[in-house]
Amino acid sequence: MSKLKCSIVEDLMPLYIEDLLSEETKKEIELHLDECEDCKEVYDELKKGVNLGYEKKIDLKEDEYKKLKIDTLDSIKNYLNKIKYILIIFSMAVSVGISILGHGFLSTIPWIIIIPFVLGLLYKENMLIIATALIFNILFNIILQKPDYIIFTSIYILLCTGAGLFLADSIKNLKTN
Repeated sequence: MSKLKCSIVEDLMPLYIEDLLSEETKKEIELHLDECEDCKEVYDELKKGVNLGYEKKIDLKEDEYKKLKIDTLDSIKNYLNKIKYILIIFSMAVSVGISILGHGFLSTIPWIIIIPFVLGLLYKENMLIIATALIFNILFNIILQKPDYIIFTSIYILLCTGAGLFLADSIKNLKTN
């Protein structure tokens, strides 16, 4: 005879169905379910509801499976590429902005070399990194109403960004040799 009351068994049933109870508690619930028809009905109804979510199977042919797999991988690649481009654009905007606008400690650190260096290590998008740096240089100078500095700062930005990318490529080549 079971020691558990129906209300306790009903409270524990979701945990029992998910197999999250101790062996001793499971045995008590099983004993109670063997003796109590009302709890057995509740258990059967809960079990049906739980199984609906877990037992859905998709029957796919081999070519359908391959297409689904390729589509899934393509969508993941597209998502990661979007993140990569956002990271590159944001990082270069910050580094160019600090280089042009900075007046203090932050401007003494060569962010315009460090950030392209790190991006160059992570990604093979050197032209995008350089283009983004030059575009943000032009935008910041226009916003600051200093169009006469565009050529000077563009050369500075290009040299520093190129140095960071060159260092990244050099380190990549060291790894392969």
